[in-house]
Amino acid sequence: MLNARVGARTQDNVRIIAVLLVLVAMVFLAIRVVIIYHFFLSYRANQAEAFSDFNLYYYAFNVVLHSPHDPSLLYDNNNLLVFLKAMGADPSGFGILYCYPPQFALVFSPFGLMSPLAAKLAWVAMSLGLCIIGVILTAKMAYRGSERRIIALLIAIVLLSFPVLHDGYLGQSNELLFFLLATSFYLIERKHPYAAGSFLALAVVFKVTPLAIVGLLLLRREWRAVVSTIVWAIALSLFTATQLGFRVIWHYITVDVSRANAQILTMGGLPGNSSVRGTLQTLSENLGMPASESVLHATSTGFALIVCMLACYLVFRRSQDRRMDYALACITMLLASPVLEPIHMVVALLPLVIVIGTALEQLEARLSAIAPRAELLLAAIAVLLLFFLERSATYAASAFIIYVLCVARYFPRSTILPRDSRARLGNFNSHTP
Repeated sequence: MLNARVGARTQDNVRIIAVLLVLVAMVFLAIRVVIIYHFFLSYRANQAEAFSDFNLYYYAFNVVLHSPHDPSLLYDNNNLLVFLKAMGADPSGFGILYCYPPQFALVFSPFGLMSPLAAKLAWVAMSLGLCIIGVILTAKMAYRGSERRIIALLIAIVLLSFPVLHDGYLGQSNELLFFLLATSFYLIERKHPYAAGSFLALAVVFKVTPLAIVGLLLLRREWRAVVSTIVWAIALSLFTATQLGFRVIWHYITVDVSRANAQILTMGGLPGNSSVRGTLQTLSENLGMPASESVLHATSTGFALIVCMLACYLVFRRSQDRRMDYALACITMLLASPVLEPIHMVVALLPLVIVIGTALEQLEARLSAIAPRAELLLAAIAVLLLFFLERSATYAASAFIIYVLCVARYFPRSTILPRDSRARLGNFNSHTP
């Protein structure tokens, strides 16, 4: 009888929470419609500046199509500036460089066959469509219950967040990365490791940083997924080499990556860079004691080593739910980076959805070192921070909240309760009718 009443109350609580949050999501949907309409009006006035970051991709696509025998132009900033001027786009400002691997430019080079505006619209439509698919797969993986409103809530959390809107506004590629990672995790959960490896390989050769996910799979002994990822990544790299030459790949690895990183690191601190490095830089400047480059580099590198080593220990020694391993790997990948731009928080939504989905799946269970209600409250704060444009340290705070929620899941209540408390709890259960 008691168990039946507790189960019914849990279901009622889930329904109430889902309804309230869906209502909140509808309010934010109305706000997003207004913002998108404003973007549409501004784009009509200046089509060359519409989805401005895509201009850099469009340049790379055209180099692959029209100058395949001189692929070094991919990372030639002078040639890029000339191309942007010819498009009618503003070549001034920070971050005017193409820094993606040559595989990315080759795979998506057909977009260069379209006019600039048509290519931009097709890219944004593709990114949004893939992001929606990725969100649905993530929601179904994170929540295995029967309440469909929870699935709708998890989808709304991602699609109504400001990083997703901002990523689409710029014509960026983080929605694509979200899809590739989400699909990889979903396929592994569905026992399709070889197919999962193909998607993860694309993520690795497009963005490099998802190599952290390959490390996770090694720790989990997902050998088939790892082998598939390596084979697909090598195959795509060899195909790129046959089309553009081995020299462009080697030059990218040995020269262009470090040059691009050096320029990106000059972007400053908060809110444009929400990493530990960016946060420390801003705090030190506000205190009137600007940190030197050596201090920033040492702090950033040391923090990255700590979070990576902690993630390895947790996954290898304390893993209980594979879904949380995916969440921890994603947020660790972001926090370990010396640069965490607002649009990168699109990927942070993946672990956030997993945390919320698994919590609502077992609402009355103590899955974490943090109490269930406190855990949902912290998750709600992280969601709320991501529903608005970045301000000061808001995205940094959201990222660290997500990280704490993920780490706390590896220390559930059963592992931290004192022995006498567990004994009292056992006695209570044994006398419960």
